[in-house]
Amino acid sequence: MVLTVGLIATSCKSSRNNDGGKATEKISGVPEDFALEIYHQGCRGTCPDYRINVDAMGNATYNGRRAVELMGKYEKVLGAKVVRDLVKTIKDYDFFEMDDVYGGEVADLPEIHTTVTMDGNTHRVRDVRNAPNELKEMEARLETLIGMEGWQQMEE
Repeated sequence: MVLTVGLIATSCKSSRNNDGGKATEKISGVPEDFALEIYHQGCRGTCPDYRINVDAMGNATYNGRRAVELMGKYEKVLGAKVVRDLVKTIKDYDFFEMDDVYGGEVADLPEIHTTVTMDGNTHRVRDVRNAPNELKEMEARLETLIGMEGWQQMEE
């Protein structure tokens, strides 16, 4: 899946400090240890290869490596509502109850790795193929919430 989804608008503003625009305040309703990573592992063909990370304060990073519109490293601060919606989505889909791997070892298929840390627990799900609809829906929902707009390229 190429990351071309829209951003859900939010009126919440994030506190920023002076060292590059990072959010510095805890978001109410979000576990302090919340961390989300979505990694689309490419293939030998034209499969998208990118990684998105989000922390509990809404700091998001994106690294597009191959077959994506945004190539390189980017960052943005997500609004408080978006981060709360990410947490809610993970809970609504019972992410921590999902299997670790769907599809097993298959050569040269794109994979989606989703890793979440929350409330002292970390769980990683590897979606290779034949994943349940709930996982596919959750993956799409998370990326829709994060969106494509507002990313600022990072200096290397």
